[in-house]
Amino acid sequence: MDPKAALRYALEATRERVLRCVQDLSEEEAGRVVYGLSPVVWQVGHVAFTDGQLLERAGRASPVPESYASLFGTGTGGQAAYPPLREVCAAFEAAHAALAQLLEAASVDAPVDARYFRTVGEMVAFSAYHRGYHVGKMTTLRSLLGKPRLFG
Repeated sequence: MDPKAALRYALEATRERVLRCVQDLSEEEAGRVVYGLSPVVWQVGHVAFTDGQLLERAGRASPVPESYASLFGTGTGGQAAYPPLREVCAAFEAAHAALAQLLEAASVDAPVDARYFRTVGEMVAFSAYHRGYHVGKMTTLRSLLGKPRLFG
């Protein structure tokens, strides 16, 4: 498998897992703070916001609303007036589509302006890793909410 195909798989696999984590949650469940942990809606919004920031590092426009910075940026979380889960998922889907489009259009070796990675390929790998981390958070939150196990 070539690097671009591997990155394409990682993006799509993590997209599917994020969406699977929320498919059976009510708005109340998605926004519930359990044991002080940021709720599921925050996890999805944070991933969308971060993917939008990554797009900007690559010189692309972010499709994520500007208001997401104060709700879903690093250091936020907890109880807040979050947008409805369906809107947050739509922002995640838009960021995912733009990131996937960037991957298809650019060389994996194309440079990006970022501190923690140097190329489009490294940036997309980071996105997949970051998404996976938050899928882990969401599966823990699901368990604490009494929802069924999804993976494994």
